[in-house]
Amino acid sequence: MNDKWLGTPPSVILPRLRSLLADLEQLSLPGDHPALDDAVIIRNCVLASRAVPCLMGLMSGHPTIKDGPGITSELFYLDQKRRLGRTLSRWYQFDEGLI
Repeated sequence: MNDKWLGTPPSVILPRLRSLLADLEQLSLPGDHPALDDAVIIRNCVLASRAVPCLMGLMSGHPTIKDGPGITSELFYLDQKRRLGRTLSRWYQFDEGLI
């Protein structure tokens, strides 16, 4: 796995995340949503899950999860030199590095 932006350059992932945010903000407003006119049709659809990068370890100081073993949500940024990871909602610091 590549470090930092997990194989996707910032010039690609940042506009995608901005677009996602703009779309979700638009959906939160009342009224019609013309962007949905371009939605892809998917038939025989089922909800599934797939593996995404994440961090596992002993957590300390999470605002809603008690200290102890845990797993993060999807990881968007990883910097092994700085010992930092970023999920959609928060930063994580792995003080002993990655195992």
